[in-house]
Amino acid sequence: MSAQSPHDGPTMDAALYPELSPDASDPGAGLRRFAAAAGITLAPLRVAASASAPHGPVTLVVEADRGVVHVSLERDRHEIRVNLTMPWLGAALSGHAETLTDVAQAIGDWQRGDALTMIAGRRVWLTASPRAVAHEEGRAVEYAWDVARAATAGQLKGPLVEEAYNTPQLRQLAPFVTHGTLKFHRSPMPPFSHDLFEIGPADNNSWRVGSHQAPLGTHTVVTTTAEAIALVVDALPPLRVVQDGLGFDDASAFE
Repeated sequence: MSAQSPHDGPTMDAALYPELSPDASDPGAGLRRFAAAAGITLAPLRVAASASAPHGPVTLVVEADRGVVHVSLERDRHEIRVNLTMPWLGAALSGHAETLTDVAQAIGDWQRGDALTMIAGRRVWLTASPRAVAHEEGRAVEYAWDVARAATAGQLKGPLVEEAYNTPQLRQLAPFVTHGTLKFHRSPMPPFSHDLFEIGPADNNSWRVGSHQAPLGTHTVVTTTAEAIALVVDALPPLRVVQDGLGFDDASAFE
């Protein structure tokens, strides 16, 4: 995608977007006009279009403090796609709008800091991401466990994940299952330190347990999920709950 100045295009088809007739060569100005009519001052906005796909969508990018908003206007039909994104999480709200007034009002809600569920309830054409809602409501760790348990139900790793979930010390951590390995993080949001023990599959239906930062050959191999869970718990530093994740009584353990 390449940024465009207000005067070098891209030009929208006024027959497809009659609401942009006064701003056909500057759709960003059109969105600002609709926002101003609704009493909304937009965050910095730029217009982007693909140089390799001249007939592809034009994207209006609003750089709001809360997260970037992408408004894609198809050039061969009247279609407005909207994604309101949050750092690290991606799309928090997404949907198809009928008008640019709808878009401007949704961006106004977003810039004002309204809750995701409130915005989605008010703007029925938008769908809120369950993951983003969980993060906003302080349920990110709980949501991560829900995802891990659902993803491994009925699989070999299912009993392992369930036993970890039922272990109080581990339920405080955010689980991630990737490439057959159950990882634990102190926070559900990046950046991750990867310094807590993980559990991965080993030969003969066994489990290997050790630090992500250590060679696999140094990991301990055990035969039961209970043994694997116990090794992870024993390697944990003292935990204390903090508002946005987990802290440690001895922070120097991870310096």
